[in-house]
Amino acid sequence: MSQCDLTGKAADKRRAILDATLSLLSERGFHGFSMKQLAERAGVAAGTIYLYFEDRDDLIGKLHDDVVREIADNAFAGHDPAAPLAEQHRLILRNVWRFGMTRPNAMLTKGQFDHLPPDILRGRRDAAHEVFLPFLELLSAGRKTGEIKDLPDEILVALCFDPLCSMISQHHLDLIRISDAEFERILDATWDAISS
Repeated sequence: MSQCDLTGKAADKRRAILDATLSLLSERGFHGFSMKQLAERAGVAAGTIYLYFEDRDDLIGKLHDDVVREIADNAFAGHDPAAPLAEQHRLILRNVWRFGMTRPNAMLTKGQFDHLPPDILRGRRDAAHEVFLPFLELLSAGRKTGEIKDLPDEILVALCFDPLCSMISQHHLDLIRISDAEFERILDATWDAISS
């Protein structure tokens, strides 16, 4: 079933299944729950899951796409591609931080998604690149002007987002606490990591 075919109650059930999957993933990991438990958490019959998703892998893949899209939608709120690159960078990372503070399950599952089989990750990479295109354009512009290190996008993205996502997860697990002043220094450090 395509997303275009989803209306009303069908869209609500699909959303309930995705939200329940995200919740269970953040609590138990990929192999820590059954489809029956997922159906119970989503408030649907077990067979209903298969009306929206081919199998567990399809469900996980579509959840991954959904989370990536949601993060990107939040990351680029208020983004001005004409602003100085350092300001764009700060805004995008600040937006990701704010999103992560309000949507812990989305961030706590990042580690789970990072450990998907390589063929699944490769297959979803293009979709992720598309939704994060404004950040990739920022990197490209910075390489051209010499403001950003001449490193591949994947490395520059990892230098910015992997530590940030790790800190968000650690915050939600009560392993660290970061003050506003410290967060501003973290933004400086991530810019220092990628700037020339």
